[in-house]
Order: sequence, then structure tokens, then C-alpha cells
Amino acid sequence: MECKDACKCLCAYVDGELNPEKVVSLEEHLRACERCQQELEIQRTIKILVQEQLAKICTPSRLKRRVMFELERAEEYRESGVQPLDLVRWGTHIAQLCESKQDLTEVLVPYIEKGLEDNELCTWVAAEMSEEEAKETLSERITDFQKYLDEGQLQILSYKDWYLENGHFNSQYALDGAFRKYQEALSLGYSGLRITGNLFWLDQENWDSFMEYESLLDSIVPKYKILVICVYKESKCNTDNIIDVIKRHKYVIAKDGGYWRLRNLAEV
Repeated sequence: MECKDACKCLCAYVDGELNPEKVVSLEEHLRACERCQQELEIQRTIKILVQEQLAKICTPSRLKRRVMFELERAEEYRESGVQPLDLVRWGTHIAQLCESKQDLTEVLVPYIEKGLEDNELCTWVAAEMSEEEAKETLSERITDFQKYLDEGQLQILSYKDWYLENGHFNSQYALDGAFRKYQEALSLGYSGLRITGNLFWLDQENWDSFMEYESLLDSIVPKYKILVICVYKESKCNTDNIIDVIKRHKYVIAKDGGYWRLRNLAEV
């Protein structure tokens, strides 16, 4: 071992993190190299000084309680697969503003894929895509797609079956269906339910009643092991519509300069 390699290993050696093979090689070098011995003593001294200073720091009890509280709730966090969100808690209600099928799948595919990996029942409520087109979209991007579909962990449904009763939007009908799907997820041993609902079909005539539904959903979802993304076509929304959406979701993401970013009221 040469000096430059030895110096790179000294910190890990002092912390006891070096593998046995490198320990033997480093100690052999140290016995013959006075310069590296001195560097090792410096590293040990620095560690002792840092430990002494850390021991003097008193962490506020409020911070300790907060850290312990969050650690106890670690299992409540899920990997969303969605940029720029990453980790979110169960019960998170998200909106996506987009224009094209390409925009839709950029968020939907990693979102669904992460849920499948984490043992969640994943439901895609599709619109402006046939069931076959939706299957093709996912099969091209998700490993073991067919297995998840055959086992029922991945479900693709039409918006007509999810949101509409006898051809008309019915908020209670949609909520009841979502709750039944949640019960199904738990009864089958899944960790929870992950939904994405495409709302490209939504028009201004149904807007107010759908916003009532979104308000109810936003108040109910945090109580359960559910993640929801509601996908709106931005070109069909006026400024008031965008404000409605932002007020009824914990997070809203939209494309800006080719990247997915969070959107808030100040930007409307």
C-alpha cells in the first residue's frame, strides 16, 4: 500500500469501519512509514476533540421529542416515486397538472412502479386511453408487469366505472368505491392503496360538484393508508380552476421548463 492510499483509509481505520483485508495492508504500511503514523495520530486526536465537543452540546428536549416522534412514525412514510416529492406520508393527496399522455406517464409510471415494489395495491383510473393502450404503456416500462396484473396487485379501470353512476358523476358513489378498494387492499394483505385518477374527462359543467368531492377526499384520505394522485388537463382549467385544485391537495406538481416542480397559490 502506498502513502496516498493509506491516507484515504485512515479515517475509516480510526472509526473501525475498514474491512479486515485492508486493515492488514494498512497496518503493514504504518509499521514502515513514520509520516503516515503521524497522520494517524492527527486523525485520532481530531476524533477525540470532536467527541469532547459533541458531549458538551445539550440537545433541546423539544427537538428530542420531535425526532423520537418522527422515528416512531417512520413506517407512515412511503416512497412516492414522484419528482419533486420523494418521501410522503400515507394519506397524501396530490394533483398533477399536465397536457399530454407523455406528461401523464412521466409521473404515473414511477409512481405505480414504486407502489408495486412496496407491496401496495395500485389502481389506475384511466381516461383518454383504452385499457389495452394503458397496459401497453405500463408493460413497456415496468418489470414483471404481467405478473402484477395477473395477481391483481395492479388494476386498470375506466373513469366511467370509478366516477360515474349511470353516466353521471356522483361524489358519494366515487368515495364508496374508493373505500371498498381500500378494504380490498388490506384484506388481501397489501400495505395500503395507491391510486391515480385521470380527470381529462372533467368539464366545467361538473366542476363545482367535483370540487366538493375533492374537498371530501382531502379530509378523508389522511386517515387511511392511501396515496392519491388526481391528474388534471391544465389547458382545460382556467385560473379559478387551478386555484380550486391547489386548495384541495397537499401538493400540486406541474411541468416548468421541462421539469416537474411544485406549484403553489403564489404562482397562479
